[in-house]
Amino acid sequence: EVTLDVQARKVQADSNGDESPMPLADYIEVGVFKGTADDETPLYMKKEKFTQEHRTFTIGVDERPTRAGIDPYNKLIDRDADDNTIAVTGP
Repeated sequence: EVTLDVQARKVQADSNGDESPMPLADYIEVGVFKGTADDETPLYMKKEKFTQEHRTFTIGVDERPTRAGIDPYNKLIDRDADDNTIAVTGP
């Protein structure tokens, strides 16, 4: 079982790069993986509707996960895609 505490937000940038907050009502993939970066297998992958910036997911998996997060394949436009997933630690 993995507990994933995530934060997502949506903004719109103007021609100068200034960002303005926008309402969040989007489906975003939530994924849990096992293996190494070179040989990774999804244990769980599901699109979830996000309507608020902060969400917590508890996901049951049958094998020990190594990484979890949102938008793991970077399908959405994101200025810092490296913070979408984290290594899973713990027992």
